[in-house]
Amino acid sequence: MLKRYLIKGLLIFAIFLLLVAGKVFYLQRSHFITGENFYREANWKAAIREYDFAMHFYMPWSPYIEKSARRLWQMGEMFERQNKLDWAVIPYSSIRSSFYASRSLFTPGKPWINKCDEKLADLNVKMLIKEGSLKAEEAGAEKTKFLHAMRVDKAPNPLWSVLMGMSFFAWIGSIIFIIVKGFSNDGTLRSRASFYGMASFSIAFILWVVALLKA
Repeated sequence: MLKRYLIKGLLIFAIFLLLVAGKVFYLQRSHFITGENFYREANWKAAIREYDFAMHFYMPWSPYIEKSARRLWQMGEMFERQNKLDWAVIPYSSIRSSFYASRSLFTPGKPWINKCDEKLADLNVKMLIKEGSLKAEEAGAEKTKFLHAMRVDKAPNPLWSVLMGMSFFAWIGSIIFIIVKGFSNDGTLRSRASFYGMASFSIAFILWVVALLKA
């Protein structure tokens, strides 16, 4: 009986995942195609927005993530050739922020992020020199500062993040256990089951709080 319910539950979960993946893929494709239309019309602002939307609907191995990143990179280089440095910052920043916004236990698109860090550091230094806020001989040191600031790793700790999720569900499970097993049908307290339930509740709650702080 339990095995049958487990199989049904897994099947329902798999179908749910497929539906979510299908929806995400559809939204990626839709925003990318819209971005391509704006790109052909030279409506750069709208094109960047649509490619950015496509990348925010992140799904591993989707071709539209890579296509959107490449198109944004091309636009950044185009603005650089036109000496529109402030505009060039926008698509590079879009690639970088989109990948960072999609990270969970790992950070996707690290090669893209590293390339964008270099570009953004160069562009920021060039803009400071252009506006007279920085001397040319100070460019190297200033770029190093920019890169250091951008590459400080603020990603969540994978181990503590997993432990946080597990302890949370264990905490909820202990409450259900107390309700179901802690009392008899006539409402009498079952001391052993209640003790195990309360112990599990306390340990899981403490682990959850610690994991939240550490993750």
